[in-house]
Amino acid sequence: MAALTKAVYDSALTEDDEPAEPSVARLLPGGTTVAALIIVVILIAAVGVWRHAAVREHSQALAQSSSEREESEAEAVATGPSPSAPAPAGERTDDVVVYVSGAVASPGVLTLPASSRVIDAIMAAGGATPEADLESINLARLLVDGEQIRVGVVGESPPAVSEAGTPAGTCIRLATATEAELQTLPGIGPALAQRIISYRSKHPRLSTVEELDEVPGIGPSLIEKIRPGVC
Repeated sequence: MAALTKAVYDSALTEDDEPAEPSVARLLPGGTTVAALIIVVILIAAVGVWRHAAVREHSQALAQSSSEREESEAEAVATGPSPSAPAPAGERTDDVVVYVSGAVASPGVLTLPASSRVIDAIMAAGGATPEADLESINLARLLVDGEQIRVGVVGESPPAVSEAGTPAGTCIRLATATEAELQTLPGIGPALAQRIISYRSKHPRLSTVEELDEVPGIGPSLIEKIRPGVC
């Protein structure tokens, strides 16, 4: 009986004295959960750093673009308009105005580019008529502003020559006259005609008779003789 009582007593003492498992221990996460949390935190931090870097790079790009645009505008103001910019309407100087008459479809005053030639003027006037004598015209000659291009007909007699040596009622344009036409002026022979053409090749805008004083062999007295026959 004593042994049974002691066994019951020892059993009760063991159950009462055994410390209870703390409840806090059940609330602590395991190792796997902690690792997962660490990974999530690292990912969040990485995304934040990436977004911050992207925003910063975008801001720098905008600032650089704005700076380059301001520098470009400042340079444009400093240098002025581009030399290749087209001239405003009404200020163009690369055109010539010529009068085409004679055996062409539509005679009249025409405005053409300065690089145009006699053939271009004739075509702009509707082209030559079937009876036109194109052999007597230098179709490849460059046009000169203000000149007249007269297309004769085949078999037409040349205009009568006046006492001054020029066709009656006409005059010679120094800027466009051929060697033969220059020789119709009084005192101008083949040598002087060639000198005038040579001088004109260096001074394509030759237009006044006074400029011939620069040609060797032509002086004031000869200039006065040929003045009536020069346009």
